[in-house]
Amino acid sequence: MLAKIKQPFQATGRFLKDVWGELQRVVWPSHEDTYGFTGVVIVAVGIVAIWVGLLDLVFTRLVGAFGLYN
Repeated sequence: MLAKIKQPFQATGRFLKDVWGELQRVVWPSHEDTYGFTGVVIVAVGIVAIWVGLLDLVFTRLVGAFGLYN
């Protein structure tokens, strides 16, 4: 009975130990890499935002020109 109660806690402990072991093997990027990747992401988000904004403008004008929206 006691073993059945302890089992989930032992499994959780084993899981957390395995997670910690995996984190020790991770090769983390350098600060320079992180800054570079952040810049790339910001530029890409800006480009996509402009693209979506232009598409929104075009479709809004088309819908307005055809009178589909009252």
